[in-house]
Amino acid sequence: MVLFRMLILLFPVIFRIIRVVRFSYLCCLIDEVMKIRNILPVFLTILSSIAGESNAQDSRLVSGTVTSFKNVRLNKASISSEKSGEVTLTDSMGYFSIKCLNKDNLKVTASGFADKKIKVGKESFYNIDILYVDNVKNFNDAVNNGHVSEEILRNAIIEKESKNIKDYSNYKSIYELISSEIYDVKVDGNVILNRKVKSFDSTPEVLLVVDDKIVRDISYIMPMYVSSVEFVEDVGATMYGSMAANGVLKITLK
Repeated sequence: MVLFRMLILLFPVIFRIIRVVRFSYLCCLIDEVMKIRNILPVFLTILSSIAGESNAQDSRLVSGTVTSFKNVRLNKASISSEKSGEVTLTDSMGYFSIKCLNKDNLKVTASGFADKKIKVGKESFYNIDILYVDNVKNFNDAVNNGHVSEEILRNAIIEKESKNIKDYSNYKSIYELISSEIYDVKVDGNVILNRKVKSFDSTPEVLLVVDDKIVRDISYIMPMYVSSVEFVEDVGATMYGSMAANGVLKITLK
């Protein structure tokens, strides 16, 4: 009984001690939460900075030149980065500089010239030469869009053609010339056929173009007056539409 009475007398004191301890613990807990709350923005800022630095390390600056005919520099050619979305134009000397990502692809376009895509490797400078297919439309597009002057483009075409000039005077006919010089076509009488059938026609006859004019008959052409002859497919034939489904045989006269 004496012990029980002592417990009753001490209970208020014990209760106060418990309340003080619980309140002290709660205060410590709140204090810790406040510390975390104050540190959290700083922590998030650090994470954001690290992420930004990582993205910056993934991006890189590459530069180069855009040409055609190997040495004709093109103005206002468009260079676009597939991954970074950046787009830039070449200057009057054909130079460009663009920000891209690692393992990116660059697409080069210029009116009158064939598009070209290159993969970005470890190099930081690229010489990009794009194809020019000579015809009236491409010539006008290239000049009118300011990629190259009329004089420079004309001289480049003449120089290229002069390097390709051959003497065909030993052939007896234009058909013998074509049969011997152009592997991708087959001569059947006075009809020129594509060896690789690309249409549902029973006779895949190619389109004949002489000095940029579509013709049906070339039998009158004497081999000695031929400057060049070539068979064109895909990009070079698209300007002639469906008529060029089997390809185009282009003949240039002296």
